[in-house]
Amino acid sequence: MNRPIMLLVVAGLAAALSSTAASTQEGYREMTVNNGAVISGEAVHAGSPPGPFVIWVKKDAEVFGEKIPDDRLVVSRAGKIKNVVVTLEGISEGKPWPDQRPQLANKGGRFLPHVQIVRTGTPLEIVNRDPVLHNTHGYQDGRTVFNLAQPNANQVIKRPLRRAGLIDIMCDSHDWMSAWIMVQGHPYVAVTGEDGAYAINDVPPGTYTLTAWHEKFGRQQHQVTVKAAEQKKVNVTFPAK
Repeated sequence: MNRPIMLLVVAGLAAALSSTAASTQEGYREMTVNNGAVISGEAVHAGSPPGPFVIWVKKDAEVFGEKIPDDRLVVSRAGKIKNVVVTLEGISEGKPWPDQRPQLANKGGRFLPHVQIVRTGTPLEIVNRDPVLHNTHGYQDGRTVFNLAQPNANQVIKRPLRRAGLIDIMCDSHDWMSAWIMVQGHPYVAVTGEDGAYAINDVPPGTYTLTAWHEKFGRQQHQVTVKAAEQKKVNVTFPAK
């Protein structure tokens, strides 16, 4: 798939998630949450676990090696999915954001981390850890939000992420490289780990929409109601494709 067509597909997949993220950031108020609930669970693949997959390196193989892990689809042998973004929609007030110093590293022919959460307005540090040229290109709703050439190892550039939504990251010098940043106005969002697990704590009592998104499996939503201090389990299952 060529770059223009791929960008149109990416914009279509991300548009709904970006719009809900933008709406939830408006007017969020930080407060102390007493006896907050915890919503946790796992992202599960329905079917035989695919992979693991690798990417065969087409450029600068003397630096990266012949192949690198493919972070776009990581499913454990137990069928648990990594890098699923889980977000609570409909929250207007709640816990404060933790301190953040987000970083996106070009390292070993990959973007690390592959998926991360960044607070709206927070500067993102983009660093080149490789002794080759990387060009980190971020798209939001199909439009460029930054396009940064980094020819030198350990070069760092900061860019503020001003608008909520999903940012698709590519490297114009190495077309297999990709990453995602979820820019969000509230902290009730999580990314599943190697074990497919997530947890969102200090949730005020109420009814919310839980959105789960993965770059290959798409998006699904669940309505969740929690009481004070409740431990709520919400697993999300993605069908095999």
